[in-house]
Amino acid sequence: MPRVSNAQTSAAMQANLNRKSEEIAKLQSQIASGQRMDKPSDDPVASARLRAMQSEQASLVRYNKDIGSVIGDLQIQEVHLKSSSDALDALGDLLLAASNGSNGAENLAAFASELSNYAKIVVDCFNAKDDAGNYLFSGTKTDTPAVRYSEGEYKIIGNSTVRKAVVGNRVEIDANVTAADLLGESPDLLNGLHELVDRLKKITPGEESPKQLLEDSLAFLEVARAKVRSAIGDLGARQNMLQLMENINIDRQGVNQRTQDGLAKQDMTEAILKLRNYEVSMQASQKVYSLLAKFSPFELN
Repeated sequence: MPRVSNAQTSAAMQANLNRKSEEIAKLQSQIASGQRMDKPSDDPVASARLRAMQSEQASLVRYNKDIGSVIGDLQIQEVHLKSSSDALDALGDLLLAASNGSNGAENLAAFASELSNYAKIVVDCFNAKDDAGNYLFSGTKTDTPAVRYSEGEYKIIGNSTVRKAVVGNRVEIDANVTAADLLGESPDLLNGLHELVDRLKKITPGEESPKQLLEDSLAFLEVARAKVRSAIGDLGARQNMLQLMENINIDRQGVNQRTQDGLAKQDMTEAILKLRNYEVSMQASQKVYSLLAKFSPFELN
């Protein structure tokens, strides 16, 4: 049986001391940083999971930022549509009142003035802008008013394209509604009201009110009012869905963070116990090494 030389024993002992010294240094570093891994190679599987979770966390933060932005846009649109709905209701009351056959020329002229004012409110609502100066209801032509009066008639200048917003992994949502969809590519209500107002202003004493124009305006109004009310409800539903998604993402972020902490953070109690054990073992090994170093190979025969 070959004998183990003093040099071999010394080398083995020194290697053991170096290994323990490295472990002690590693534990001290982990305790100081509070992290279980100083580098990916400390735990490749856990490191890979951490990278995946960190990537997901970044995505969730981005999605929630986008969700917040879309909710804000939808809320602004809802506010203006509600204002336009109120104006449409007022127009409906005025049209019904103006349809009363007992109105004289003076009353009809007064109705004309009020109808004109509320029609202008409707136009202003659909030409509203956001804080960045973008037109809300012009589709993708956000630098262009949705509605414009030109050459004696109202025209839809914006388009009916609905903008899509990414709010999740392969999840998109409609981020706007358009004047073209709600008022029609040819805004019959606005043009009908304009014609009616012009006619009412020219009514002479004893002349009958323009019954057909009033009936047409009421019909156009009911169509527009129904579309606006439906859009208001749809905007509210979208906001509710987005808020639900935002809450789900926040919950997922919390779960991910706790999982990351479990993978990355050092258990201080366990680490300190390991460090103490290594230090005791190191001290014992150093004593043994010191004793062996006092003997020559000849004294061990």
